Amino acid sequence: MTSQASTQPYWSAPTQTWYKANFDSALFSSTDAAGLGVVIRDNVGAVIGALSMHIPLPQSVATMKALACSRVVQFAVEISLHEVIFEGDAAVVIQAVKNREADQSAHGHIVGDIQDQVSLLAFSEFCFVPHSCNRVADALAKRARTGPEFQVWLEDCPEDIAHLVMAEVS
Repeated sequence: MTSQASTQPYWSAPTQTWYKANFDSALFSSTDAAGLGVVIRDNVGAVIGALSMHIPLPQSVATMKALACSRVVQFAVEISLHEVIFEGDAAVVIQAVKNREADQSAHGHIVGDIQDQVSLLAFSEFCFVPHSCNRVADALAKRARTGPEFQVWLEDCPEDIAHLVMAEVS
């Protein structure tokens, strides 16, 4: 696993025939809940899969971000991808995953799970990106506030988010 920060303020497709998986989370303090959002795209920007998930409010924002990262890796494994670049705006979590040492933080067990799951992939890379590169995953996380507890789209995304995908690949 390697790391690099994105130097551009917008999402970009991977240069190889890999997949790019973005993740984010959203806090719903009025309902003591959170949302996780995941989108996986191919090297031309086409959506391979998307996910929106409603969860109970975790103990911290870092734990919430770690859960989103764990879910994106799990989703990539579930849909049988092998070469994936994971992107998110959770610097603390991404650094912990890349560290590959025992993480003693409150979310360390989740980081350990991520590291175990990522070992199932042939290639993986974790990159911190600014929020502006993560708009689709953010919208999917926020969508969990009003949608069903768990929704998955394969080779598609929700109609209300499609314009964000199209704007990023144009």
